[in-house]
Amino acid sequence: MVSIRSVTPQSGRRLEVLFDNGHSVTLDFTSRLRTVRFGRFKDEEFFKQAATDGDFVRWNRLIEISANEVFQLAQKEWNVNVEKHA
Repeated sequence: MVSIRSVTPQSGRRLEVLFDNGHSVTLDFTSRLRTVRFGRFKDEEFFKQAATDGDFVRWNRLIEISANEVFQLAQKEWNVNVEKHA
């Protein structure tokens, strides 16, 4: 199973997730800001607090996304950009 190496909040409520296999996924949360689950991301300072333990992306233990869910979100309707990192 692939683990999350790092997460980097970017402008425009985008989140880059780097995996231990060298691939990254950038998720754009702007279309989700009005949802119950991701509405807290309207607060930019809160969004910037994204952190990972390798298995999950978490925001102050209030919101979490598993590594598998990152892939699922990327495959659905999300605006993603997958790149191979050296």
